[in-house]
Amino acid sequence: MGCFSWIAQDTNEPIYMEGYQKPGYAQRTYYMWDNNGNSWKEPEYEGYGMFGSKDYYILLAEMNKTYGEGVTDDEKRNEGINIEFSSNHDGIVFPNLTETSIWKWKNKQPLRHNNQGRYEGFDDEW
Repeated sequence: MGCFSWIAQDTNEPIYMEGYQKPGYAQRTYYMWDNNGNSWKEPEYEGYGMFGSKDYYILLAEMNKTYGEGVTDDEKRNEGINIEFSSNHDGIVFPNLTETSIWKWKNKQPLRHNNQGRYEGFDDEW
């Protein structure tokens, strides 16, 4: 399982993994939203797409109902990853990722954080 991170849609700040934020930057609580008004709270993002008890990629697949009956969560997650990284997003709805606990869902794909949730100046030798 790889690390995944995005840019929060309300602050335009990276969603940092716990322990990898820039110096002096307190770890934020993040929220993931679906198009039905549900949200999942994550106070200690670990970088694997989990917000609260919900996986971003499983939610992406569920929001787009791209699978049949009896599909496992692993299969849903793989389908969500395929959606995220495909070049055609016509008709796709996306979860929203924010730092605020009050949000009105918008169908806009969260931007990926290219440094995978780590501060750009992070030194593994710290």
